[in-house]
Amino acid sequence: MTEPQGREPFEPDDETTSGFYGETMEEVVAGEPAEDTDASLSATPRNPDSPLYTPDFTDIVAPVKLPNRRPPLRYVVSGVVGAVLVVALVVTLALTRPFSSVAAADYSEASKSAAALQTEYESVSASIDDALGFLYAQDVSYDAAKSETLKRKAAKFVKSVDAFAALKANRDKAVSGAYDTYTRQAKHFADLADDLAGSAEALSAMASACGAAPSGTMYDSDFYAQYEAYVSSCRAAVEPLAQAPAAVAEEFSGTLSSLLDQMADVVAQMQALGAISDFASSSEEAQRLQDLSAQLVDLDASYGATNEFQDLLQQARANADPTSALTALSDMLRQGHDAKSE
Repeated sequence: MTEPQGREPFEPDDETTSGFYGETMEEVVAGEPAEDTDASLSATPRNPDSPLYTPDFTDIVAPVKLPNRRPPLRYVVSGVVGAVLVVALVVTLALTRPFSSVAAADYSEASKSAAALQTEYESVSASIDDALGFLYAQDVSYDAAKSETLKRKAAKFVKSVDAFAALKANRDKAVSGAYDTYTRQAKHFADLADDLAGSAEALSAMASACGAAPSGTMYDSDFYAQYEAYVSSCRAAVEPLAQAPAAVAEEFSGTLSSLLDQMADVVAQMQALGAISDFASSSEEAQRLQDLSAQLVDLDASYGATNEFQDLLQQARANADPTSALTALSDMLRQGHDAKSE
């Protein structure tokens, strides 16, 4: 085969016959390297960042040092302080938000509820008069149905008072304080009403027995016997009042019992002196009997005692009247409404 024209024949020189590691072709053929292989490999770059770096077995199995993931102390402290500030902010909002969330409409709604409470109070008060009507009129007697009505209204009134606590306006501290004061007074009144309902029957029996005072005079032959029977009957009706639920009734039972003791003592003194007909009108005995008879009249356990109990009852109701406390509550509601309306 002839060589292509225009080209000179290829003749390898010593440089082109060198191997990868610099050996000559003859050295490669003879199997004798020009230099030590380990020394050649040791010339490989040991820098891991080098593109020619090749890890050896020791590098592969060596433990890897992980980076420290714990944040610096200043970051930890800053995080704790931040968390405390967040908690403080939440607590502050929880304490201040309730009042700020009360709107003018909430105060208006509470004012309507307050007006309704006053209406209920007046209804309970009227039921007290109705259930205890026998104290004010002789032709009225005890009515168990009226007492039950009074109990029911008093219980309903308490529920209405408690329901006010759920109104948004009660989140206002000024309103809440006025409401707490009103609640104590209103429940005191409701307790009085309930106790009077439970005492009505005993009070009626007392009014009936003690109201039937003898109408005779000391010139009647049975005058002493009439008074003895009256004191005994009235005392029997007064004793149950000592266990009456209403404190005012219990207190009156002691007062009336003392009055009956005095009446019994006067009658006993008169009996010891004898009948007025046994003495001359100008005698000392007759004068003494007249004085004792006047004392007996003064110790009136009928109308006088009933009137005294009415006074005690009126005072007890006045002490329990929650109207003033409700007025104060209404004032707080009006002020709150005005402040939100500006």
